[in-house]
Amino acid sequence: MKKTILSMALVGLLGFTSCSSDDDATIVNNNTNNVVPTTTFRVTLKNAINYLNVKTIGSGPLTTTDATHQVSFKATKGTYVSFANMFAQSNDWVFATQPQGIKLWDGDTPLTGDISDNINVWDAGTEADEDFLNNFPSTEFTAPNQTGPNSGTPDSNPAFRNTGRNIRNYLTAYLAYDTTAREFTLTITKANREALHNPGYVTPGILVVHTQPNALFEEGAPVRANGLESLAEDGSPQAIYDWFSETGSTGAPLRLSSSYSVLSPGIAYTQGEQSPFFTRGEVAIAGSGLEELAEDGNADIAYEYLNGLEGVTAVKSAVGAAPGESIIFEIDVEEGKRLNFATMLVSTNDWFISNNQQGIEVFNADGTVKSDIVIYKNYLYDSGTEFDQAVGLGDGQPMNGNVSVAADADTTVRRVTELTDVQFGKGTISSPAGVTQNNDDRGGYNLIEVTVEAIN
Repeated sequence: MKKTILSMALVGLLGFTSCSSDDDATIVNNNTNNVVPTTTFRVTLKNAINYLNVKTIGSGPLTTTDATHQVSFKATKGTYVSFANMFAQSNDWVFATQPQGIKLWDGDTPLTGDISDNINVWDAGTEADEDFLNNFPSTEFTAPNQTGPNSGTPDSNPAFRNTGRNIRNYLTAYLAYDTTAREFTLTITKANREALHNPGYVTPGILVVHTQPNALFEEGAPVRANGLESLAEDGSPQAIYDWFSETGSTGAPLRLSSSYSVLSPGIAYTQGEQSPFFTRGEVAIAGSGLEELAEDGNADIAYEYLNGLEGVTAVKSAVGAAPGESIIFEIDVEEGKRLNFATMLVSTNDWFISNNQQGIEVFNADGTVKSDIVIYKNYLYDSGTEFDQAVGLGDGQPMNGNVSVAADADTTVRRVTELTDVQFGKGTISSPAGVTQNNDDRGGYNLIEVTVEAIN
């Protein structure tokens, strides 16, 4: 049943404050008559949501004044857009947004109008520059003069850098927003360079919707191995599109996140070989606080419940985490115990992220602390307490009113093996295991990065 009042911690999170979420966790240890050696561990839950969609821009170069590239894309509040197109008659120059991207929303207001001033002319630093601006016909390694791709001399300065040139001498860019379709449209228009030595063609490009800075490149650093070099030198967006779109061994995305969401205040707790908090395939335990955590992002009841169990220690966080932020717990773990955690994916009705029921092994069989704690079995679960609306758009979700909705027809706790991305229009995303850990070679929803380390 939906709780009508959200916890104050979650309300604060949904205010999109910029304060750090790396607060110390509250720690409670159960009383025991036996002294058991403990080790303090730091558990970090990083909201890893970043790349949310990728699209190519245009199908051929813009060669005449007022010719345009146009592309439409969906993007929710809290997101940015970055894009890049090659300056076709150059060695490795690109027209691209600034590294942090362009913020698409100011509160509830979408960004529209001329965005040209958010674009620069960049030297990718991958190939030495010939005198293409003044003597283009004599160049050897600029299209269409070069005999093949990647054939120029390496640049002595490999840093991705701003050339300082006026973008309006080459192009202008404009954003429009359709409130009915919930869709932005980017239009890039070629400027008049007909009378100049170099006409400055604008190649097809790449567009990425994201949450964190440096989605395409980092200023002052060498170009990353993400396919941008191919775009900058040869004008083809295919390699960088393929890099963003790559899938893992199960066919699920390796880098694209399924959705935009904050993570709620969460819990971390100790356990034996099975979690005392939930059992996959069974109804949520009455009084456990799973319903309140998964529906409202309220960790208080789960915290009290777990600390009331024999042999269990639980901690909770005061705040959650927006993309790029982290929730950090410090917890004392008895020798031989395992660790687990739970946090709500707030842009849902009743979904939460946790490790599998067996938890995270932090000790070796002889009781020593593992030297390499590998985290890879983190999954997205449906708590089975409420009907599932479209991710990020349902009025029964905390960020959209949190009104009461119907009960779930399936009341068991289960992994989310498929979801439909309405926020960004990627369609149905399937992850057979419901993987949430970023960089898992199976691919998945790419929502979280979990690390555990002993600190004493």
